[in-house]
Order: sequence, then C-alpha cells, then structure tokens
Amino acid sequence: MHGAGGRRSIWKGLAIRRCRSGATAAEFALVMPLMTAMLFGIIEFGTIFFSYSAMQLQASRAARAVAVNTTADGAAAAAARAQLPGWMRSTATISITQTAPGDPNTNLIRVRVASPSNQATPIPILSAMVPWQLNADVTIKQELPYVD
Repeated sequence: MHGAGGRRSIWKGLAIRRCRSGATAAEFALVMPLMTAMLFGIIEFGTIFFSYSAMQLQASRAARAVAVNTTADGAAAAAARAQLPGWMRSTATISITQTAPGDPNTNLIRVRVASPSNQATPIPILSAMVPWQLNADVTIKQELPYVD
C-alpha cells in the first residue's frame, strides 16, 4: 500500500521544487536589469552632483579673486577651469562679467560656470537620454581698495 504511491508523491514533490528554482531564475532575469539601471543611475547622479559642487566652488573662488583685485578675469577663469574635474574641463563654459569695472563702489562681478549634464559625468548613460544644463552662478560685490 505504501510502496509505489508513496514514492510517486516524493518524486512529484521534487519535480515541483525543480520548477520553482526556474521561477527564481526567471524573476532574477526580470529584476536584474532594473537593479543595474538603478545602480548606474545612483553612480551617475553622484558624479553629476560632485561636478556641480566643483563648479559652484570654482565659480565662488574666481569671483572672490576678481573681487579683491588680485586676479584678472582671464586668469581667474583659467584657474577655475584647471580645478574642475577632468571629464568636464574642456566642455565647461566659464564667463566672468562686471557691471562697472571702473567703479569699485558699484561694481558687481558675476561668474557663471556652465556644462551640459552629459559632460558632467564620466559615464553618461541616463543623462545622455534626457540632457539638461548645469549652471553655477555667483555674484559678488567688488571690495573697495584698502586705504590706510
């Protein structure tokens, strides 16, 4: 009584387990591309955020150097470009404008560092699909010359 029927139910149970392991592989195959895309998206967002932070810092430094009359506009822009991340140095646009260069009482120095988002990361995967412009703007008033 117990012989053949019992064996079949054991083998039947093993066959169901084998089918479930295939389901796990199929689920893994469906989920893995999404998880990989999320991982690369996080890495790409991190590098874009790092690039934007570097752009903001260099715009601030260039504006300060021009505001205290220690550096000319062109030299400040070149120094700012040299400190940007290597993957965006050649494509970033740096502009320095002054409202009234001859009058330190009213002169405002504006520095803008701009770069396309797909150039602000060494791995432009997701940002290449929907590019946007990163802009770091700093405006500072020129400091008056020191009078003793």
